[in-house]
Amino acid sequence: MTDQQGVGLGSVGNVFLFVRQFDDAVDWYERFVGRPPEQREKQLAVWQLDGVRLTVHSEDEYNVQAADTAGTVAYFGIDDVDAALAYCEKLGATAHRGPKTIFSGERLLQVRDPFGNLFGLVTPPQD
Repeated sequence: MTDQQGVGLGSVGNVFLFVRQFDDAVDWYERFVGRPPEQREKQLAVWQLDGVRLTVHSEDEYNVQAADTAGTVAYFGIDDVDAALAYCEKLGATAHRGPKTIFSGERLLQVRDPFGNLFGLVTPPQD
């Protein structure tokens, strides 16, 4: 592998959210996604979302929930960011950033779930 070849990154395949209150978080995401996970184990629950897995995983010694919002934010495509925000707030989440329309015409929103995780929602530009 050379610097010019890079590592050959592909598309995002799985987004993990680590939580302290696993059962409560799975219940919340079940309502947010609108259906139960396709797989649920003792420490994780998995939803298949248009080619990407969303995994809620109980916090462990390797992945402790961060105390702030530094780091990566995964954005999920959605039809209406503003309607999604209203629904998220109804479920106890809060807007962290946005919603706002950016230079590309996309409408972005960062949401903090009731368990401290941060994720993004994006609506494509409107014609």
